Amino acid sequence: MNYMRRGFTTGTAATAAAIACVLGNNHDKVNVKLPSGDYLSIDIVRKGGKVGVIKDAGDDPDVTDGIFIYADATFTDDGKIEIAGGEGVGIVTRVGLSIPVGSSAINPAPLNMIIENVAPLLNGRGVKITIHAENGQEIAEKTFNSRLGIVGGISIIGTTGIVEPMSSEAIIASIRCEIDILAAENTPSIWCVPGRIGERALLAELPNVKVVQMSNFVGDTLDYIRQKGYKRVGLAGHPGKLAKICMGVRDTHSSRSTQANEYVERLLGIDSINTLEEICVAEKLDRLAEEISIKAATDYGFESVNVLLFSMNGTLVGRYE
Repeated sequence: MNYMRRGFTTGTAATAAAIACVLGNNHDKVNVKLPSGDYLSIDIVRKGGKVGVIKDAGDDPDVTDGIFIYADATFTDDGKIEIAGGEGVGIVTRVGLSIPVGSSAINPAPLNMIIENVAPLLNGRGVKITIHAENGQEIAEKTFNSRLGIVGGISIIGTTGIVEPMSSEAIIASIRCEIDILAAENTPSIWCVPGRIGERALLAELPNVKVVQMSNFVGDTLDYIRQKGYKRVGLAGHPGKLAKICMGVRDTHSSRSTQANEYVERLLGIDSINTLEEICVAEKLDRLAEEISIKAATDYGFESVNVLLFSMNGTLVGRYE
């Protein structure tokens, strides 16, 4: 049996780099204490006079895999431990995240992990540690950071310290952060779309709405929006994706859910179809939009759900408001 290899988070990499800086330059490995209490041995890399770690995401398709995360340390006599971001680590510019505006994008869990690991090594001294990520600004363009108002680099993240292969945790966490920001900005209404195609089509129709890309995670996204106190929500996207909501599907990825063709055939009383895209021309899908609205409102506890359905070329083919 083939097992997929686990990796470690940017938070664990930053912690290992911080430990190495505090210990000095004579260690090739360090042991990082994870939030679980377990320890992970990590190789230390020296590159151009810098001491750090090559982030290893295991078999997970993580854009930060292979990035060089390094640290430098300045010792003080005040007994305090200060952690900041440097080259390639982003800065928070919007309220609603767990990090104050103007601070480095180092999440609370890795921040605490760094402090817990280096504190026993200081013998009463203080230290100022700066975490850097090589090419972090370029890599951040492939993440959710721009949507979250994090500029200039990646985030140092991770709640467990470990990356599980194909884990959806990071994506769902980013979606929740985006919702947190919109709620903190008192956004009156949130629209959810599966991806960029749906977002472009929606903004062409309704230019001023606030949009969250929920990917395939319909259930987690709508649950969290409702938890934040919203009683109304909007859904926009391709009928083939959103029709799965009517089937009770919470994760619409094709490998984890069946196609909605048969459901739509029964609903609209039409003959067998190969793809739902082909009926975007032949059928006006207001009836399907209405059923999506009713099912989403019922399953997730909303008072009302507006629905806009678009073909792959961005044509509006169904509406229910």
